[in-house]
Amino acid sequence: MNYRTTTCILTAVLALSTPAIPAAPPISSATAVDVGQQAPAFTLIDIHGQRVDLESLRGHTIVLNFWAFWCDTWKAELPHLKELAKHEGDSQFTTIAVSVDGTRYPEFIRLTHGDLPFPVCLDIGSKVTHAYHVAHVPTVVVIDPNGRIAYSHYGYPGNDIVLSQVRRIGRSMASR
Repeated sequence: MNYRTTTCILTAVLALSTPAIPAAPPISSATAVDVGQQAPAFTLIDIHGQRVDLESLRGHTIVLNFWAFWCDTWKAELPHLKELAKHEGDSQFTTIAVSVDGTRYPEFIRLTHGDLPFPVCLDIGSKVTHAYHVAHVPTVVVIDPNGRIAYSHYGYPGNDIVLSQVRRIGRSMASR
């Protein structure tokens, strides 16, 4: 399926599933999820119309990156996340970006062509954003293979820190 057809199908699915893609409600001022707590389960649709189910990824380390299309920091983060994704096989983790809104989705597709090495999920209604107590974007949450929050940080901390957290989890799991 070509890019235009995929974009048209996804746009139609989104248009039919909601009257409009609403702007994200005000982001909670609560603190981020606590390290050690069970990660809230979710199933979201990515920009290609594919389901992304956190429970199906149990047994893998997950790096969640919450961003918003209305917050232009995603443009600065994107090259770092693409670079981070290159390390997924070596360090055995999966990167998932979660957009807390959809207001500038067409611009995102125009700039990226949807060609990314990781899923970009749309959190229409902000249920996942609220479940993870995301108060600022970007927010990074690392989930261990047992489904527990291992790391949470407001702002993008940089690939070195994210990879050090992923490797720490790997060492911890290997020593068990």
